[in-house]
Amino acid sequence: MSKYYLVDVKSINSNVSRSEFAVDDLENLAQSILKSDGLLMPLILKQTGPESYEVLAGDREYYAAVRAKEINPRAAEMVNAFVVPPKLQEAALEQVSALHSQPTQVVNTGSEAVSMGAVEQRLNNLESRFDATLQDMKQTHQQAIKDLQQQINGLQEQIPAKIELLELLNHANSVELLEKLAIANIRGKTADKLIDAIETARRQEPFKSFSDVIKRVKGLGDKRMITLLDVWGNR
Repeated sequence: MSKYYLVDVKSINSNVSRSEFAVDDLENLAQSILKSDGLLMPLILKQTGPESYEVLAGDREYYAAVRAKEINPRAAEMVNAFVVPPKLQEAALEQVSALHSQPTQVVNTGSEAVSMGAVEQRLNNLESRFDATLQDMKQTHQQAIKDLQQQINGLQEQIPAKIELLELLNHANSVELLEKLAIANIRGKTADKLIDAIETARRQEPFKSFSDVIKRVKGLGDKRMITLLDVWGNR
């Protein structure tokens, strides 16, 4: 199933040269993207790597999004897109082709022309659908921003605790280390050996990260370090 995302513009590539499109055309569309707070016709992309994509359809819109980011990097950092899985890419391209093909003109053989009321009704329907689509896209955009902010806040809350624990491993004396290990239920000879190993390693060079601690302190593996982080971080 194709999925709708907000994708970082810099993670997208196109096989079509930017020079294929008129500069004025891209400029006008870029300004429109900034004014409407997003691209209203999402790009169709295929994923080429963990954080890289290639345009399947919408090269013109892609370069307009690139231009919008050049004008205002913060407002146009992300672009609306559908990411199509490999098995659906051919079908997606067929649909795009059908949507962009010239519709067959229907010849009215009757004497009655299409009424102005019918035309107005169709325009009203299109306008309503457009408004609904735009509202959905704005809500999706706002939710994505909210989710991202929550992730950032969560990471920011973790940073001070981790820095404090690393400082403790680098500077605490043996008594303080013994108390901290006891909190994690590490006592006796096991605690003494760990304290010896920590003090020996940090005399050579301060610890730069928790992976550095695990690598240089004998007896302090991944699982035990995770236990220490969990216990010490909550105190």
